[in-house]
Amino acid sequence: MPAFSAPYVAGTDANRTLKDELVAVTSRRSTRRRISVTDLINPRTAYFQRTRPDIVPSPERQQAMMAGTGFHEVFGRTVSTEEFVEQLVEFEEIVGKIDIYEDLPLELKTTSSIPTDILGWRTSNVEQLAMYCTMVGVPRGRLLYYRRAEWGRPPALRAFDLEFGDLPGIRGEMMRRRDLLREALQRRDPAGLPRCEWFGRDCDYSGICRCDLAEPMARMVDAASVRILETPELADRLRQGLPGQPPPRELKLNDLVFPRKAGFRRRGEAPEEEPEPEDRMKALQRRGFEEILRDAVWYGIPGASRWVPVTLGPIRGSVLLFKDTPTILRVTGKWEMVDRRRLGEELPHYLDRLAFECALLERERGRLIVYYSGIPEDKFMVYDLWFKELPAIRGEMERRLALLEAGAPPAEVPACQPAWMQKFCAFKDTCGCAEG
Repeated sequence: MPAFSAPYVAGTDANRTLKDELVAVTSRRSTRRRISVTDLINPRTAYFQRTRPDIVPSPERQQAMMAGTGFHEVFGRTVSTEEFVEQLVEFEEIVGKIDIYEDLPLELKTTSSIPTDILGWRTSNVEQLAMYCTMVGVPRGRLLYYRRAEWGRPPALRAFDLEFGDLPGIRGEMMRRRDLLREALQRRDPAGLPRCEWFGRDCDYSGICRCDLAEPMARMVDAASVRILETPELADRLRQGLPGQPPPRELKLNDLVFPRKAGFRRRGEAPEEEPEPEDRMKALQRRGFEEILRDAVWYGIPGASRWVPVTLGPIRGSVLLFKDTPTILRVTGKWEMVDRRRLGEELPHYLDRLAFECALLERERGRLIVYYSGIPEDKFMVYDLWFKELPAIRGEMERRLALLEAGAPPAEVPACQPAWMQKFCAFKDTCGCAEG
């Protein structure tokens, strides 16, 4: 079945100009790609990550990173709303992504053990939060440590409030590290970069980095410039939400794209199926060019991207404006590029999500960037779509929302599209989406 929004598409173009611009950004990423807060934590490691992409983390470290990423996603959805999760911030040609930013920056760290002295145990955690506070001009922030459930130990969560007393000093050290990394990348020589925090501790680049010859890192935060206070009441409050989401589940914008699945989930009739660890490993290995392309959209062109909050009844979300146009970036495993005239039939869920975002912002033009992971040589396309009758699209969103809030029977709720996704759905035995 075609996308609901297919009849409302007034025109579709393949935007070659913007595609070429993104290609140019990704091709110069090794020397001119914008520097991030993560880069500034350990500039020497950041240098080798860019110049030696052939060196990859061990499978054990990849597994730990995936566990952390998965918990970040669950945690963010549980304790906050989409408009506050993973907030992009920009400052002095430095970019960053705060885990949750409502009134104060909040960073979550997953670990096998929770430290008693967070400043002495891993100064970089504190410095990362300090940089985010400096970027948004707020002297206070929060650090959360989540201990993974491993080796028979239960999970644990501890929360800390931090107040930084020298934001100008932090800013100065950020600028210094930024300039050192930028110069090293231009020279293709890491000699001037400071010794990183991982020196002598199983670094992936220990065979080539020569950290033993580097100067120690000048810290931007010390015990005299930060006040750290543990807040167990915050940890207790957050912990209550982590085991699961109480019914009825909070509705999100994507629930209107897959309404029948959302209806089953809200009634708690079957659990969501988690991907197998092997599948997650494979997904991680395929992320290479996708991450570069995503960075090009989010960070590569100064001032081109910003998030705009949107609401529809109880739904709170955010829309990415890329060059002032609602934009979504998606990945498909298709082996051939989809003809622009068949987007509604081949990629209906992408089209509907973009149409809904355009309707919420009352924008006739939307942009769909599709990365085709199944095509060799890292192929992607930029499609510009024009939608007509935006009030009618919004009306369908409101109708779907009303059905979900009323707990309507599945047969009365629009089927999820595309139908082939039904075989991967936890509700596939009873949803009937494959029959439309």
